[in-house]
Amino acid sequence: MTRAEWIELALVAVVAAASSQTAQFFQPAIPLWQIVLGLSALVLAQSLVRDVAILIRQRRTKSSAPKEIVQCFCLESTIGATGVAAGAALVGLGVARQFTVSPWKISVAVAATMILGLVIKDLVISWKPPRVRREKDHVNLLVRWKMNIG
Repeated sequence: MTRAEWIELALVAVVAAASSQTAQFFQPAIPLWQIVLGLSALVLAQSLVRDVAILIRQRRTKSSAPKEIVQCFCLESTIGATGVAAGAALVGLGVARQFTVSPWKISVAVAATMILGLVIKDLVISWKPPRVRREKDHVNLLVRWKMNIG
């Protein structure tokens, strides 16, 4: 593991511990849409913080690696955006299912979500050809929906 990954793993522990402390401000029964929306937003926020750190680190080192035009999308962002859309759909559909959560359950959910984000951070989904592949930091990728050939 890299130094940045160890730092992120330590931040997972800190955020999970802090989430159990802030759980006292939540209602004991949380609607499903809030859980889905909150955990999805957490995935996106974690991805954003990591991407900003990568960009800052890249500025310092002045990488000269060539940019590659690809048809792919970050798996972490895809999961986060899909979760946000699903949470919004649950609100729109009026799903009223609620779950009773304790502070430790919130802490475990936050830790599991952030660890999932750490595990999938380097995966991208390609649609031509359809596959999931590992692309370290994927800062040298320029995403295009269609490839302009010639």
